[in-house]
Formats: sequence, structure tokens, C-alpha cells
Amino acid sequence: MAEAPPELRAEFDSLFVAPFATRRWASARGRSHWVELEGWQDAMAGPLSAIAEAGSCEYVYFRDDWYFATVNDPATLRARLLEWHAGLAAGVERFAPATPEEAADQEFMRAVVGRMRELVQRACALEEVRCHAKPGAAPETTGCFVTRRSSDDGGAGEL
Repeated sequence: MAEAPPELRAEFDSLFVAPFATRRWASARGRSHWVELEGWQDAMAGPLSAIAEAGSCEYVYFRDDWYFATVNDPATLRARLLEWHAGLAAGVERFAPATPEEAADQEFMRAVVGRMRELVQRACALEEVRCHAKPGAAPETTGCFVTRRSSDDGGAGEL
């Protein structure tokens, strides 16, 4: 299995933990807006945290829920993460600063969101390497290519 470089975890923490926990926001409105966008951040955080911590997020390929129903391989994982990232970026752009402090907060949000996109790309590249680490191996042995069947059991019955 590919291991995550230590700086990947540090980058994850700086983007998904520090902005809320340690950032000295210039305006209450900017901080509040960032909190309102937490759903997008949380959706991305699960797989990115797993990759940053363990070098993989294999669990997403076996989930058949709203978040990951069509995620079957690293390419579809990347697409899903970028979809969520686009929602977050659009939310940042909807913030209409009314003061210089709020404008500073929006610039900070934009910078964080830009770095989040870079993290998505780096993490997905690592996941791609992991999935193809066994040359010639059957796809089902890599854990990255999943065929799901429709069922009423919430996706518990993988093929």
C-alpha cells in the first residue's frame, strides 16, 4: 500500500482544522459564512483525512449511500471530491463583503479553497498509485474497482 507523505497530514490539518479552530477572523460575518459552508468541507474531509492518515480511503468504494454511490475507482473519487470542492468554492464566491475586514476574510477563504483543490489532486494521485500498486493483479484484489448490485439492504451486498 502507498503511504501518505507526512506533509499530507499537516496540509490536511492546516486546511480542515486550523481555519475554524485557530484562525483569527477579521469579521464575525466572515467566520459565520465559513461555518455555513461546513457541509462541503465535511464531505471532502472524510476521504482526504483517510488518505492523509493511512495512504488510502478504500472504504468509499464499498459504500452505497448518497455520498459515494457512484464512486468505484480513483477517477470517480476525484470527480466527486471536485464536485464538492466546486460547491465550496461557489459558496465562498457568494459571500458579498461589505467591509474591508470581510473582504480580507473572503480572500482568506479563497486561499484556503485553492489549497484544498491542490490537496484533492495530491490525495487522489496517491490513491491512484495505491490502486494500481499490484501490476497484473485482478481488479478485485486491489480494493479499488467495485461493482455494486442494487438491493434493498442499503448497499451491504457487494458482488
